[in-house]
Amino acid sequence: MKKIIVLFAALTIVSCSNEEIADPGTKTNLSSIRFNDYHKNLLINSQDMLFENEKLTTVKNYDDTHSDYTYNNQNLVSKIIDYNSSGEILVITTFLYNNTGKITEMKQLSGPANEEILNGKFVFTHLAGKIVLTKTTENNPPESLEILFNSNNEIEKRTTFLGDYFFKYDFVNGNLEKSSQVGNNGSLSERFTNYKYTNLKNNYSYKKLLYGKEWKLNSYLSSFLNFNSSIMIDLSENLISEYTETQFFKESNLTVIFTSKAGYTFDNKDRMTKMTEDFSMENSGKISNYNSEFIFTYKD
Repeated sequence: MKKIIVLFAALTIVSCSNEEIADPGTKTNLSSIRFNDYHKNLLINSQDMLFENEKLTTVKNYDDTHSDYTYNNQNLVSKIIDYNSSGEILVITTFLYNNTGKITEMKQLSGPANEEILNGKFVFTHLAGKIVLTKTTENNPPESLEILFNSNNEIEKRTTFLGDYFFKYDFVNGNLEKSSQVGNNGSLSERFTNYKYTNLKNNYSYKKLLYGKEWKLNSYLSSFLNFNSSIMIDLSENLISEYTETQFFKESNLTVIFTSKAGYTFDNKDRMTKMTEDFSMENSGKISNYNSEFIFTYKD
């Protein structure tokens, strides 16, 4: 559940000028992004993202693990290597793209220092109105799911590998308004999320420095590496202001409600300098609160 706390990490903004057209070639002069995660005013996690020449190069974590990023001749991220605190390789992730810059394949291989076998390949076949994802993992047969688009080229449905339910997405004015888990018999499940937005355009994100013109779609496709469903918000036209996720567990007659609200601060150049997220989880009348912040620094 803790992963949901950093939901807005997907939306970390480099610049937010609503008059400018999103252009991967736009110079941001971004130097770093500092992420701090708090519980009861105590720092429980942090991360530093370091940038050089409009590229994310290194991510340093609170526990002294880190990741290095490499790019191809399309200026798109092609390899991420994760290291443990001793500098030994944990995971190697590679990416392939088609000539329009959309991800077609991701591979994840365990390094010599990783006790867990993560070896897997994700192949995306881009077709009219849908994308077919085929996943192959260590000693397991291939599995497939489909991502279907509506006439506005917005994702309206995603099936699952098991096939016993699917996710339905409702967009309004270019923004994801609601997501629901639906049984194949059409019954609404016990899990759904509602979203609210600011009037600020979601035009500039550090993800553009990784994924180029197709950063929104590629950000979503890359989320299948860890099935982080919060990345869906990257696809919206505006910056998120609030979301509420409700989960009901029949077996225990338990309802858990997650709520998160975001705030944004800009400098006199319309660049984001800080982003905050206040998160709460209500479980059987008990409420837990967390908060996170993203602090941006620039070279000028």
